[in-house]
Amino acid sequence: MKSLVRIVLLIVLVGGVALFIISRQNNTSLLPETIDLTVDCSNLDNILVTSTVNVAVHNLSNRSHKDISVKIVAFDESGKVLKEKYTTFSRKLDPKSIFDKPVTLPAETKRCDCKIVSSHPVE
Repeated sequence: MKSLVRIVLLIVLVGGVALFIISRQNNTSLLPETIDLTVDCSNLDNILVTSTVNVAVHNLSNRSHKDISVKIVAFDESGKVLKEKYTTFSRKLDPKSIFDKPVTLPAETKRCDCKIVSSHPVE
């Protein structure tokens, strides 16, 4: 019985060490951490042919991020989805800083929603 407990304890210990090493190599964490990134796409300009929205990503945390992908959904007056578009900020976003860029949407766009799809924290 003692040997069975020792084997189970050894397996749990080796598994924990393996999870720790793998999580460090993949830049993931075993603890729940919030990524303090926000995105704003409220600055919508309607022009005759197209609409343009300024997508701004704010980094509120103390660590840098890169390859931030944002999904933008454009809606018309009735709330019907006109277009879904993805944009990526490939440069490194430093702590406590902001990136923004214009994105072109259909001319009928009256409102848009945006959310961060993915990001890669940089150590």
